[in-house]
Amino acid sequence: MFKNITIKIAALMVLFLAYSCVSDEGNYDYEKINELEVTGIEKEYTAYTGDNFTIKPNINPTLDDGTNPDRYEYKWVALNPTKLAYEARTTVATTKNIEGILKLPPAKYNLYYFIKDKITGVTWQQPIITLNVVSSIYEGWLVVGDVDGKARLDMVSIIPGVAQPRIINDVLDASGSTLKLSGKAVDVECFSTPLPGAVIYGVYVTASESGTSRLEPDSFAWSQTQNIAYETVGGAFPTNFAVDFMKPINGGENFLFKNGDIYYFNRTQQIRYGLPQNKVDLETKLFTAAPFIAETGSTGTPVFFDVEKYRFLRYSYSKGNCSAMPPVTASATTLDWNNTNCELVYMTNSNFNLNENFAVLKNISTGKFYLLRFTTGAVQTYYKEMLNAPDLDKATKFAVSPDAGYLFYSVGNKVYEYDSGTQSAKLMLDKGNEEITYLGFSKRGPKVISKLILGTYSTTGKLELYTVPPVNGNLVLENTYTGLCKIVDVSYRVR
Repeated sequence: MFKNITIKIAALMVLFLAYSCVSDEGNYDYEKINELEVTGIEKEYTAYTGDNFTIKPNINPTLDDGTNPDRYEYKWVALNPTKLAYEARTTVATTKNIEGILKLPPAKYNLYYFIKDKITGVTWQQPIITLNVVSSIYEGWLVVGDVDGKARLDMVSIIPGVAQPRIINDVLDASGSTLKLSGKAVDVECFSTPLPGAVIYGVYVTASESGTSRLEPDSFAWSQTQNIAYETVGGAFPTNFAVDFMKPINGGENFLFKNGDIYYFNRTQQIRYGLPQNKVDLETKLFTAAPFIAETGSTGTPVFFDVEKYRFLRYSYSKGNCSAMPPVTASATTLDWNNTNCELVYMTNSNFNLNENFAVLKNISTGKFYLLRFTTGAVQTYYKEMLNAPDLDKATKFAVSPDAGYLFYSVGNKVYEYDSGTQSAKLMLDKGNEEITYLGFSKRGPKVISKLILGTYSTTGKLELYTVPPVNGNLVLENTYTGLCKIVDVSYRVR
């Protein structure tokens, strides 16, 4: 009985409501509200990440006398449909126009434009816009340095089909990377197959406080697990571990140097960074290594230098330690590896003469400088006193030309080229009031591998590339890039 009464009451209510709707038809006065007509927005845009990007729509309201300039709220939202929901949305701007550096990683986005009328409470939406964000960090020079005492990573971006390279200051911020450098600039390095797994290219940047971090190579994205501490055995490094420098050997092999200790990584043999490698096979105590590594590749013998016993030591990949160099009787043209009586001023491996190693030494007793060259098999090919080299004792930076084997060194604002054949140096550059902050050659990049790289600073940083002619010819300036940080280190990001 109760059920039937309930059904009848419900039916009566439906009929009443229907009647009410019909009987009220035409009883309301509908007022027009403010509507927006928006023009000046394309259906699709293509832009480079890190570039200035602008959209300036024209907004024509139907009921707005223009007396309230703050009547509307704006929001531009980019949605990456390939991402998970919690990370797919990025607010690009909260202003009428989009104007400024585009900080979205490369991807195809749906771009939404919302306008809210704060008086009526109505939100208007522009039809979805397609935004293609293209990488502006495809290839080029990565430059880490300081600005007002703080580390910054800049880039000279070289884009295929674009004639003029572009300068991207603070490329981490410009690309939308979450990595924030802190402390002083230290090192930047790029090399292939940097760790086990699917990652095939590594871009590493180091600042003294934030440590050494690996960037995602195409977008420069970063997360905490990309600190180099996560590439060790059993957490051998603290999370803010900052290398002094890296020395990549071949693809998948790398040395790290930190405070006299050297660490080694080998992807193929699944060797991760762990214990220091600066130990001698027949000794128990670690030796303090000089901040130079003659990294000669898997087929050669990497060489370190013991700063306490003034001796060269050869490194064994398989044993993970060092041993004494092959005995050599000292003479006017040969050096006793194991008892040099010299400080190591500089050492590097060069592409010159089938990857010869170059070492500059200063005799402790006489104060004289010597140049030593030796093969990847630790065979000495040259050992002579360095003569006619102005202010060599004041030199702060060195580099070796891979083509001619000239040794370059800088003193103050001057660059000299030392020819071991003539045993004399020639003044190549006088930079006037510019401070020389970097000198080197790139080991990677077929178009730039033979160029002398010079970093200078006056009011801003400058990167210059020079061709090195044979027979002590004058340097030829090929490229100049200005407006950079005060350069500390340089690496070429190849493709």
